[in-house]
Amino acid sequence: MLEALNQNTAEKLNRSFDAGYANAASSLARMTAQQIGFNQIHARFHRVGEAQVEDPIFLNQGRLLLTTEIFGDITGKSYLFLSDKEVELLTAGIPVSKDSSINLKEEFLKEVDNILSASVITKLSNELKAKMYGDIPLLQGKTLAKIEDTIEDDFSEQTETIYINVISFSVTGHPEIKPVFVWVLDSSVFESIKTKPII
Repeated sequence: MLEALNQNTAEKLNRSFDAGYANAASSLARMTAQQIGFNQIHARFHRVGEAQVEDPIFLNQGRLLLTTEIFGDITGKSYLFLSDKEVELLTAGIPVSKDSSINLKEEFLKEVDNILSASVITKLSNELKAKMYGDIPLLQGKTLAKIEDTIEDDFSEQTETIYINVISFSVTGHPEIKPVFVWVLDSSVFESIKTKPII
């Protein structure tokens, strides 16, 4: 019922996210000097607490998690999951800081998340004709929690309905490298899309 009711909205969101992910893949390609693509894993409306994102990628627990809060006309959050190998690929060549209080690799990963989130937000904002902004990325460390549980913890007190869109990036020649990008938008997306026609 929930998906049928919002099929038109979902189609608009899917098109917008596709444009955003293509933009993010281009940014990641420039950063890594690799050929980058992406594969959609999940795109659906859910009631908070009922989401299920079933994919073998998430069975590999212990991934590094970076998050970015989304605010403006549409609110939500992005989650970037990186395995140890993916962290190595992204931070290859980043030196160790002479200042022991600064971890340059962690700072670089936060900048990577900032660039990827901004790449998606730019396209979403344009496609959905909505004002959207990303907060400063946070490095949460390695997480053992299921993504569904993390989403429920983050959204249960602010909305009843959410839209989840998930992809994994792909790196040509490196099938083991699959950074996962999860986007969750709360019910503010309904009003924004309803009141602003999209061509």
